[in-house]
Order: sequence, then C-alpha cells, then structure tokens
Amino acid sequence: MFETKCIKDDANIYKVSQMAAESFKDEKQSMKLAITLEYEAIKRSLEHEKSVLIGAFMQGDCVGFIWAKFDDKDKEVKIYNLLVIESNRKKGIAKKLKQEIEMWAQQMGAYTIVSTVHAHNKNMIHINESMDYEVEKIIMRKKLF
Repeated sequence: MFETKCIKDDANIYKVSQMAAESFKDEKQSMKLAITLEYEAIKRSLEHEKSVLIGAFMQGDCVGFIWAKFDDKDKEVKIYNLLVIESNRKKGIAKKLKQEIEMWAQQMGAYTIVSTVHAHNKNMIHINESMDYEVEKIIMRKKLF
C-alpha cells in the first residue's frame, strides 16, 4: 500500500531529483550534475512558480512522483515529470498521482492538463487513455548522424 503527499522538504526533493536523473541522464553527463540540475529546476519551480510536487510513499520511501506547473495565461497544467520506480509499477501509483494532479489543477482553476508521453511507453499511454486524455499531436524525429 502507498500514500501520496506533497513534497516540500529538501531531502525528498533531492530523492526525487536522483530518481529523475537516473531515468534520463545523458551518458556524457555526470550523475551528480544531472541530479543537481534536476534539483535546482524543481526547487526553483516550487519557490517561484505555481507548481506542485507530489510523491508516492511506501513505508516512508518515495517510490514515485509527479511534478506539474500551472500556467495562468493558458489556464493549463503541464506535467513535467511523472516517474514510478520500476519495481513498483503496475500498482496504480501513476494513476493515483495523475488523479492528485487533476484535483490540484481544478483547485488552481485550470481548464486543461497537458502530459507528454514517449511513444514506446505503452503503459502510460494506456493509463492516460483510461483517464480520458486525448492524443493531440505526434512528434516524429529522424536522426541524421
């Protein structure tokens, strides 16, 4: 069983930054630098923007998180990162985190939520579709080198 709660303390922001950095770090970049950059981005966002960081915890350990920002101009919430540790996937954590963001978005007065999903992430696509998200555009890329 897991519980969700807003993350505001430095220790858990750092933990989330580690999780994120491990999932997307460029091989040329040091892990310490990747963690620091993610930590600074989240910390600044929480301090200076209308944003929220919600974690999923099992026995006190963060096993997943979602980070989103509210855009006043567009009345839109943008999900910047959603991650669940691989060993804790398929337990309803991602869906619960998205539901928490939906509640927060409604409190903020948002009209829409935007979430980017990699095309190969079939589980997240399925979760989004089950929650009435619609495909808006597809980005395609060709590597030249």
